[in-house]
Amino acid sequence: MFNDAAAQRYLAGLAPVAARSVRWLIYDHSLHWVSVVDSEIASLRQDCAHVLNSLPEEDARASLVDAIREFLAQGADFTPQVIALSCVLLMQDTGDRDRVFARIQTHVMATLVDAEDVVVRPVAG
Repeated sequence: MFNDAAAQRYLAGLAPVAARSVRWLIYDHSLHWVSVVDSEIASLRQDCAHVLNSLPEEDARASLVDAIREFLAQGADFTPQVIALSCVLLMQDTGDRDRVFARIQTHVMATLVDAEDVVVRPVAG
């Protein structure tokens, strides 16, 4: 589905990430490379907090995964929403917002979407 070496070669051709920003790669198996987005960490924190406050109590992971798929189907204009939802997926897995943001700030993150699942993880380097 996703090859870290290919992602690293792709990312190597991009300008460095700006200060106080993070880089996120979004890959949809059916569409292939969707987007590489740089986001300001402060606005990402706000977007994640907004998503966290609006999550349903029941089956939050399924809601997040469904929303990511829906935004991807609507096109690249919705990558900020995909990134915010991906951030919240990470928080759901760890339960620690500060730890999640420390990880996001030190790695290029990837949201990987295939027919079975949505995985959010760092791009191995």
